[in-house]
Amino acid sequence: MHMAGKAHLGLKNHEVLGHFLDAASHLTGATGAILIVRDQEQWRTVATYGTAPEVRADEITGGWLKMVLSYGDVVDVGEAMPADAALPAGLDRVVNESLVCVAIRDGNAALTGAVLMTIPLPHKRLSAAHIYGVQTHAADLYDSLKLTPTQAAGGSAVIERLRLLESVVVNAKDAILITEAEPIDLPGPRIVYCNPAFLTTTGFSLEEVMGKTPRILQCAETDRATLQQIRDALQRWDPVEVELINTRRDGTKFWVQLSIVPVANEKGWFTHWVSVQRDITERKDAEQNFRQAQLDREERVALESRLIERERIQDELSYAAFHDELTRLKNRGYFMARIHSALSKGNADQPGAATVVYLDLDRFKYVNDGMGHHAGDILLKSVAERLSECIDPSAVIARIGGDEFAILLTDEGHQEQAIETAKRVTHALSLPTAIDGQQLFISCSIGIATLDVQHTTAEDLIRDADVAMYAAKKKGRGSWAVFDLSMRQASIDLLVMQNALKHAITRDEFYLVYQPIFSITTETIVGVEALVRWRHPTLGIVAPDVFISVAEDIGVICNLGQWVMRNACREVKKWAAATGSGGIKLNVNVSGVELNRKDFALQVAEIIAETGFDARALQIEITESVFLHEPEMVAKTLEDLRAQGIRIALDDFGTGYSSLGYIDRYPIDAIKIDRSFVTRMMKHERSVAIVKSILSLGEALDLAIVAEGVETLGQLDQLRELDCPYAQGFLLSPPVLPEDVLALLVASRR
Repeated sequence: MHMAGKAHLGLKNHEVLGHFLDAASHLTGATGAILIVRDQEQWRTVATYGTAPEVRADEITGGWLKMVLSYGDVVDVGEAMPADAALPAGLDRVVNESLVCVAIRDGNAALTGAVLMTIPLPHKRLSAAHIYGVQTHAADLYDSLKLTPTQAAGGSAVIERLRLLESVVVNAKDAILITEAEPIDLPGPRIVYCNPAFLTTTGFSLEEVMGKTPRILQCAETDRATLQQIRDALQRWDPVEVELINTRRDGTKFWVQLSIVPVANEKGWFTHWVSVQRDITERKDAEQNFRQAQLDREERVALESRLIERERIQDELSYAAFHDELTRLKNRGYFMARIHSALSKGNADQPGAATVVYLDLDRFKYVNDGMGHHAGDILLKSVAERLSECIDPSAVIARIGGDEFAILLTDEGHQEQAIETAKRVTHALSLPTAIDGQQLFISCSIGIATLDVQHTTAEDLIRDADVAMYAAKKKGRGSWAVFDLSMRQASIDLLVMQNALKHAITRDEFYLVYQPIFSITTETIVGVEALVRWRHPTLGIVAPDVFISVAEDIGVICNLGQWVMRNACREVKKWAAATGSGGIKLNVNVSGVELNRKDFALQVAEIIAETGFDARALQIEITESVFLHEPEMVAKTLEDLRAQGIRIALDDFGTGYSSLGYIDRYPIDAIKIDRSFVTRMMKHERSVAIVKSILSLGEALDLAIVAEGVETLGQLDQLRELDCPYAQGFLLSPPVLPEDVLALLVASRR
C-alpha cells in the first residue's frame, strides 16, 4: 500500500481522495469521504469525495472530533455514540448511511488529520484488519498531500532501496503478486502489484489485473479443498504453500507452486499479502508420466498376480472337479470318466479291462445319529486313509457319495485281484477307529462287478457293482459278493416291489392276521399280536421279512404302521365288545423309523381317539435295534406313549448286545423271550438257565414275560415248570384271520 500511495504524489487533492476512497471502498464498501488535516494548529477541509456532504472543518474539529476519537482511531459513529448525541452541521444530512471517523496520526502518534467516510447501510462490522487498512490508506493519503523537503530528502535512501527491490521483483522469473490484506471473503483482496513474469505466465495485461482479485486465475479444475486450505491459513494470518491448477487468459491450464506470506508494517499490522507463483507444469507432467509408468509397472505386476491367481484358482477348480472335498479321494465324476475310458478301449467282442469294487459302510447312519456328523466325517476320512494304504497305487479310489466308496482296477486278471482287494479292505476297516475318546468298530459290505460286453455305459457297471453290494449286505455285515445275472434280476424284482409298495395301501392289498398270546396257567387268550400281510396281484403273498425293510428304505413304513394300528384297534375293540370282556390286549409292532418321528406319539393318540380304543389295552412291541436310531428321541417318544397308558414290550429279548442296559435305561413293561432260546431249551441246559434268568429278572423288575416260538408240548411243559406266565407260538395258535379270532376268544374262555 505504501508503494502504491507514493505513486499518487503530485495529484490534486480531489483525485488523491478519490484514489483513497477506491481503496477504502474495496475494504469497507465506503461511497463517500471527507478529509480534514491540521496545519500548524489550524484545521482545514482538504477535500470531499463521492456521496459525502460538504462540511466545514471547524464544525468537526471542536469537541465533537475529540469525543468521537476517544472511542478509538476508527469509530463507527452510529454504533459508538449515544443515540441522542448531536452531529455537527452538515453531517446531520447523512441518511441511510453509516458515518465512520478515521484518525490520521504521525510517527509520534500525534493527531494530524481525520477522514470521515459514509458507508451505505447495512454493512459488516469493521475488523482490525479493515481498520488498519483504512488507517494505512489514510496515512499514505496525508503523505501524498503534505510532504516537506526535509522529509523528501530523508526518504531518498528508502526510495533507492525500494527501487532496488523493485528491480529484483521486475526481473524475477517467478510470478509475483501483491494484494491488499483484506477482505479474505468475497470479493477477496485486490491486486495492487504484479511483476512482468506474472503477465507473461498468465497472458493478462496490467490493466486486466490491477484492482482485480487472484480469483481471476481460478477455474473449474482448481481444487476446492486446496482453496479452502489457503483461506483457512489467511484467516489465521499464517503463511501457506500449496500446489494447484490455475488458468491463463486464453483458458489453458497450468500448475503452480504458490507461496503466500503476510506483510506487516513497523507496528506489526498486516497490510498486504505477497504471493510467489512458480510454474511447475513441466514437473507435474513428469510426475504424471512417472506415476503412469509406476501404474503401468503395477498393472503389469497386478496382471502377473492375477494370472498366477487365476492359474491357482483353475488348479483348485480342476482339483475340486475331480476330488471329494472331505476325504481328498477322487470323486464320482472322475471315477465315471475312468470307466468311460476303459469302455472306449474295448470293442463289441472284447470289452476293456475294468473291475469295480463297490463298498458301503454298514450302519454308518447310526454313527451320524448317535455321535453326530462331526464323528461321521472323522470316520469317513479314516476310511479314506485306510483304503489308500491297503490298495495298490495303480487303482483309482473314489468316494461316490455319503458312506459309499469305489475302487477301479484296470489290470488283467482284475476279478481275482478284486477279490483280494475286497479281503484287504474288509480287514483294514475292521480295525477300531478312535473318535472322541471312543473305540468305534465298523464293517463294510462290498460288491464286485467286472466290465463285460453287456455294459455299454459306466452307469451300467456301477449299477451292477451296487447290486452285488446289496447282495453282500443280505449275507451279513463285513461280507462281499461278486455280481452275477441273477442279482440283476433280484434288483429288478426289488424295484418292482418298491413301486408296488408305494400303492399297496390305496389298492387295499394289505391285510391283518392275529396270533394269540396265551396265559400258560389258565390256557386262555390274554391278548393278540397284529401282523401285517401283503397280497400282491402278481407277486402273491409277500412275507413281512421281505417287504418291511423295503418299506423302511422307501419311506412308506410310517403310513403302513398307521394303517396297521388303526385297523387293529378297531377290530380288537369289536371283539372285546362281542365277548363282553375288556381284558384283551393288543400288541402292535413298531419300527425304529416310526419311533424316530417327533410326532409319532401324537399320531398314536389321534388313532386311539379316533377308534375309541382303550390306550391301557395297547402294547407296542419294539426290538433292540430301535435304540440305535437317535436314542434320546426314542426315549422321549416312549415316555410320551407311557404317559397315555400304553405299555412297551421288548421283542426278541436276548439276541442283542445290551439287552439289560436297555431295560435299565428305557421304560420297558414286558419282555418277549426270543424263540431261539425256547427252541434250544430242550437240548441245552445253558438255554434253560438263560430262560430262568430272564424269568427271575422279570419277576424282580415287575416285567411281564412272554415266551415266543412255542411249537411243542415239551417246550410248553418246560415253560410251565419254570413258572413262565405267557406263551405264544404255533403250538397254541398260528396267526389267524380276523374272522377266526372271535371263535378262538370264545373257545378259550369256556
